[in-house]
Amino acid sequence: MSSASKHNAVLYNQAKIFLTDMDNDPRFHMGAKRRNQRLQEIELEIDQRGTYTHTDAELKFGVQWAWRNSNRCIGRHMWRTLQVRDCRNIQDREGVIQALHDHLTSAWQGGSIHSVISVFPPRQPGQSLRPDPVRLANHQLLRYAGFEQEDGQVVGDPHSTEFTARMLEKGWGPQRRSAYTPLPWSIWIHDEETAPADHFAAHPSLFPEIRITHPEYPGIDALGLRWYAIPVISEMALVIGGITYPCAPFNGWYMGTEIANRNFCDAGRYNLLKPIAIAMDLDTSSDRTLWKDQALTAINQAVLHSFDAANVRIGDHHELGAQFERFCEIEESSGRRLNGDWSWLTPPTSGSVSPQFHREFNNEVEEHTNFFYQRSPSEDVAARQSPPADNPVRSDDPFHLEHRHETPRCPYGFDQLSKVLPIKRRTSNGARGHN
Repeated sequence: MSSASKHNAVLYNQAKIFLTDMDNDPRFHMGAKRRNQRLQEIELEIDQRGTYTHTDAELKFGVQWAWRNSNRCIGRHMWRTLQVRDCRNIQDREGVIQALHDHLTSAWQGGSIHSVISVFPPRQPGQSLRPDPVRLANHQLLRYAGFEQEDGQVVGDPHSTEFTARMLEKGWGPQRRSAYTPLPWSIWIHDEETAPADHFAAHPSLFPEIRITHPEYPGIDALGLRWYAIPVISEMALVIGGITYPCAPFNGWYMGTEIANRNFCDAGRYNLLKPIAIAMDLDTSSDRTLWKDQALTAINQAVLHSFDAANVRIGDHHELGAQFERFCEIEESSGRRLNGDWSWLTPPTSGSVSPQFHREFNNEVEEHTNFFYQRSPSEDVAARQSPPADNPVRSDDPFHLEHRHETPRCPYGFDQLSKVLPIKRRTSNGARGHN
């Protein structure tokens, strides 16, 4: 069997599994006759073109099913509510900017925040040297810059320093360089990096921010903290039935701990745990005073209080944990497999009082339809421009889940060097074992 024939057979099998899952959903049920007819159409198209085109219904179900299959997301019990914006015909910079503008408008809804995904043109399977029509280099559509100073200190988000430096190098001239400066968009069209699009400078209302205050600790108010309201992931690839969409930005809404614990208090991010404790006048002389725990609780209270006061949708870890547990119970009673990543599903605050802490999850990845990490556009372009002999890890197989340039990077069990990570399992006494 030729490599093309093998590729076609793999792709068809992925499509078949996907269509079977789709047919099992009462909203998209088509029956055996229509499903077989559609599979024949897909098989013919794959034989002729090496790929196939999703129908509107397949795209709608596919994006929702990919969310449902995302092992790390505790909010995926709402997968059926994900709204799809079909942007598969857009392949120019201005068209992408307008589509992203419309995405944010659709998602915001005055603070009620709807889950939205915008799906841009797919990658051609099996053609690793062919440029992607559209890519976004941003981690999220809304994100703060990180300006590295001469002394090594960072003004803003340390996670963004490398990307910020690239945007400045490419001509971005921010009006201000503060701890909360919105980043521009880095849009790639057919492997060409376009000029940074500082869309928020002209449309600040598209970057809604919440000022963080606490009802009992004015010292926290004085820190001047803020955070943006909509988390729109823009660096991940969407795979539906074996077809990869390298640009498919999507959003839900925040869970409070994402902002409070991780963005504000992680040592590699804003690293504000001690300043928050000092603002609360806590005794930080010893960890045994549990000042860290008190500060984390307070900043979580502040985030939830501030979003609620602004009438902006946000979840808390107790609410979402209970909802996800109910989702797990429904899936189990229906005989449907539900995979998960324990380390992501258990919240970073009050973990042992969440239902997820006491569950075992199978972290196996559903390959045919899911969201995956992928290399940055610049890394992909560099791989395509290097001779195959100098890039032995490159693969034409779009279903190989190691860290290859053709394929999305799998976040569920693979590190950046394509080595399988040790699985973290609970020990017999219920504690979590870490290697």
